Amino acid sequence: MVDYLVFFVLLAVPIALCWRYLPLPVYVDDPYKNCESPIERRLYLALLQNGYQIETQTPCGPYRIDITIPGARIAIEADGKAYHSSPTQKARDKRKNEYLKKNGWTVLRFSGRQINREMPKILRKIEEVTR
Repeated sequence: MVDYLVFFVLLAVPIALCWRYLPLPVYVDDPYKNCESPIERRLYLALLQNGYQIETQTPCGPYRIDITIPGARIAIEADGKAYHSSPTQKARDKRKNEYLKKNGWTVLRFSGRQINREMPKILRKIEEVTR
């Protein structure tokens, strides 16, 4: 029993003495990590590579917007089939669209299929709206 006590004291003393010299963790607000799905991440990277200043998971009242271009007040929703295809989910999306429009956002919705297959077309659409 004494052996264990000596062992842990010998282990704890150097750790305690060095603890104050360890660097503090740095928390970085990484918008990419806030993306909640692969299609959001794909769209985020495409917009970033095309020079857009974007934010992810932007709060607006009771909702969060997947991706925003804040300077142009554009709300972009990436609609995956799993979470946006039932009648209940479609009704919620409609209420969200109405709320966002009422609060000054232009809402663009893109399906996962569009994001995966038609990215140039999506980027053209966003470019048209930001003009």
